[in-house]
Amino acid sequence: MASLEETFAQRQNESASQVNNLYDNQNKAQAAGLKAEYDKNMSNAQAAAGSIAPQYQNQANALAHSYEVNRRNANLNGMVSGLGSGTAQQQQNALQNQYLANYGALRGQEAGAVNEANQKMADLTTAYNNALVQAQAENNAKRDQELVKAYNTNREWYETQAQNMAQNYGQFRSMKDIYGQAQADQMRNVWIAQNPEVAFRSGMISADEYRNLTNKAPTLGYQSIYD
Repeated sequence: MASLEETFAQRQNESASQVNNLYDNQNKAQAAGLKAEYDKNMSNAQAAAGSIAPQYQNQANALAHSYEVNRRNANLNGMVSGLGSGTAQQQQNALQNQYLANYGALRGQEAGAVNEANQKMADLTTAYNNALVQAQAENNAKRDQELVKAYNTNREWYETQAQNMAQNYGQFRSMKDIYGQAQADQMRNVWIAQNPEVAFRSGMISADEYRNLTNKAPTLGYQSIYD
């Protein structure tokens, strides 16, 4: 038959196992939910980032086409109006400079858009990691509270059982864990003084100790069931 201490330890292990399993499963479920949301957001962000280069390349192509049209028109106008080669070249240079300026500005905007997209993806990763840590911390804090609650419940049961065994059966072994050796011994001695017949029959006191307590000789033998 298991001792009271062994039963208490078993109850405590079972309670702790139940609490830990519950919150382990909750941690897994929360982590899976956060990961699914993160993957969805990251997929959208990556798709947006992937569309940047084609968008700006289309604009660059349109800009180049516009420049080429303007350059040809300028050549035709120069031929029709009889502009000199120097003036015509100046027009060509002005068109080219404007094109290069517009092209450089466009590529600068593209670089800014790329940086913004990369920053958004980095922010998503940071937010995901932070949310994961926070969720697990909050969950584990609740776990700790439940573990303490379970322990206190089991401890209350243990102390009630120990007191019952001491009061009804004179078993004070478990009382040492609750009150300490000195007080447990004192409680044991008080109980023996109040219950000498049971104490003698259970082997807690000798025949001489029984005589000293009761001023009479014992008439029954005993079979010890105590330490």
